[in-house]
Amino acid sequence: MRTTGTAADPADPAEPGDPLPADPVPVDPVPAGARRDGPRPSHRHRRQRRRRRPLGRAGLVPAAVLAGYLALAVAVFRAAWADPGGVVYGYSDSVLFAWYLGWIPHALSAGIDPFVTSYLNAPTGTNILWSTPVPLLGLVTAPVTALFGPVVSLTLLLTLAPALSAFALFWVLRRWVPAPPAAVAGLLYGFGPYMVGESYGHLHLTFAVFPPLLLLLLDDLIVRRRPPGRTGVLLGLAVAAQAMISEEVLATAALLGALGLAIAGLAHRAAVRARAGALLRGLAACGTTAGALLAWPLSAQFLGDQRVHGNIQPHNIAVSDLLTFVTPTPAQRIAPDVALRHSLRFTGNAVEVTGYLGLPLLLGVAAVAVRFRREPLVAVFAPLGAVTALLSLGGHLHVDGRVTGIRLPWLPLENLPVISSALPSRLALYLAMSVAIVLAVGLTRVAASTRFPRPVTRAGLVLLTAVMLAPLVPRSHVATPAATPSFFTGDAVRAVPEGSTALVLPYPYPARTEAMLWQAEAGYRFRLPGCYCTVPGPDGRAVFNAWTDPLNGALVAVEQGRSDAAAVLADPAVQAAFDRLAPAAVILGPSANRDELARLVTGLAGAGPADVDGVQLWLTAP
Repeated sequence: MRTTGTAADPADPAEPGDPLPADPVPVDPVPAGARRDGPRPSHRHRRQRRRRRPLGRAGLVPAAVLAGYLALAVAVFRAAWADPGGVVYGYSDSVLFAWYLGWIPHALSAGIDPFVTSYLNAPTGTNILWSTPVPLLGLVTAPVTALFGPVVSLTLLLTLAPALSAFALFWVLRRWVPAPPAAVAGLLYGFGPYMVGESYGHLHLTFAVFPPLLLLLLDDLIVRRRPPGRTGVLLGLAVAAQAMISEEVLATAALLGALGLAIAGLAHRAAVRARAGALLRGLAACGTTAGALLAWPLSAQFLGDQRVHGNIQPHNIAVSDLLTFVTPTPAQRIAPDVALRHSLRFTGNAVEVTGYLGLPLLLGVAAVAVRFRREPLVAVFAPLGAVTALLSLGGHLHVDGRVTGIRLPWLPLENLPVISSALPSRLALYLAMSVAIVLAVGLTRVAASTRFPRPVTRAGLVLLTAVMLAPLVPRSHVATPAATPSFFTGDAVRAVPEGSTALVLPYPYPARTEAMLWQAEAGYRFRLPGCYCTVPGPDGRAVFNAWTDPLNGALVAVEQGRSDAAAVLADPAVQAAFDRLAPAAVILGPSANRDELARLVTGLAGAGPADVDGVQLWLTAP
């Protein structure tokens, strides 16, 4: 039964949660005894005829919605488009993604291993799959990177991410609700606090087009009884694509998907028994397809060199505070000082505090969940949203920035593979998706049931929607300059032997990643000691930069002003470490305490530098 509006595909007979229909009985549309004008067209011919119909308004509406999302995304990232390639958002993480976007196509075209490489953290190297390399996005944007550089590719993807994610949910929801409420749901999903916060450098978390598509394919498999083999293959393709963008999002999507299926199954046990076989066949096809496509990267990640053990991120920090859902942060335009005094106490990085929904939206969605609780989508996504919010609180309850001893359901999940490295606060993605779906159903049902004239109803719903979403309007994004000395983009860099090791300063570590950007802009001509990347520490557990010898620590100490060249040169261990590294070149770019760093390198290299195109260059190879 369809109770939430006109479906995009009227041939589909069932909705999630509907009683499963029996096999359809063919019905002759011509009354008995009536004369046919010709042979009845086959199902195949009818389907082809439907496909040949002109797009009309049905095709223009999605195009207009997508255009609106893209325009909004460009407005959000307008600072980067005003200076293409010159600014980034969330400096260190953005540089990391720019490096990966350039590295994947470069490595594949050069015939070298794209996953385990010594071009970072030389000479030891790194297994980049333990970081966030987004190889699929690197391949898709390879032409842009070749023409305009990796920073422009990053800006393009950061802009497309919220727009395409919003459109994906809009497109899926058109199965159940009309275009306007589906567009509102897409807006909330693609441009809500989660996307705003994670846009500061977390490309792998904002390119979230596949969670809605996974919902679509599960609906095809379980409810609409599409062929399980074909649907399973499509599901496997989506799983593989998501894995090559973010394994974390794939793992959490699988977790929330299983919970959603369990919620739906509890209400429809008979349907579960009827569809269990098709579900298993579809999942088998999914696993086979995804396994074949992911065999190479996953074997390199879990069996290759430089793999790490245990969780990557610490537990009990990046979680939703109990007050997160109703307390605005500095990311919102409407954020009174009294609210900020509380939200600034929340634990974790500020860009990870993304579960804010605002009291008006929470009250509105709660009202829909109660009033329309029998609606199939509401019956699944209202409780799923509540469970998601609970899981996002992490293993122990945080209240107003204080960590309590109250244990929560996420705690046992911290010991599961892959999930152990997921950050609970990032479940805000699925919370936004669940809330958006419930809201879309509520707007549809209210519009259908009201007795007011249609113009009055529309105006009222527009006003109500604006009131609920207004608290989520973000502040303007803060951009950071990403300048690269012309040495790295011109012919002068050819003085560094190709494939050699070049010590680039300031030495790269999580807080200073300029050297990685410069290496990428130089076309990966040289190998780079140091990195902001995930590598195994002495115990095999993840660290984000391995300071394994006195040279690394000394370079960082001088750059930070905690030591000087004379003190460092007095330690023979530093000279010994420099000699072991044996860099073919040392390149000093713009940096804090640059003169002191130059004195240190001159002492280590035994000769002074040459000033070349904005850098100081020591060529040390014989």
